[in-house]
Amino acid sequence: MKKKLGIIQVLAVLIIGIMIGAFAERGHIFGYADNTPIIPNGTYQTTRVNKWKQMEISKSEVKDTRGNHLIVVDNRFTNRTRGRLVLASPNQGNRSWSYYVAKVKEGWRLSPIINGVPDHDSNFIVYFN
Repeated sequence: MKKKLGIIQVLAVLIIGIMIGAFAERGHIFGYADNTPIIPNGTYQTTRVNKWKQMEISKSEVKDTRGNHLIVVDNRFTNRTRGRLVLASPNQGNRSWSYYVAKVKEGWRLSPIINGVPDHDSNFIVYFN
């Protein structure tokens, strides 16, 4: 009887541990390990007044109001509240744009990365729908 009780206890602890681990991963308690996109698919308004006044993000491309499109190279979290967005031009040669993305109350703040450092002076905000 004593051995059966020990086996049942071990199984109960394993099942409870698996359940806690699954909920922690689903709630992104320890970060984002599954390449979750930091900016989900959708159409967004921004604080920019020129080219990116409105942008439509899909899994593989970004379109602006003029119909120009860029290819999404990287759109993922690097920790719980920050990430990166890398866009490449399919028809302008070897040209890409990298942004440091931080979640803010209104949506996401995008800061362009210039010479390997985010330029917080020329950032803009992408608003929630």
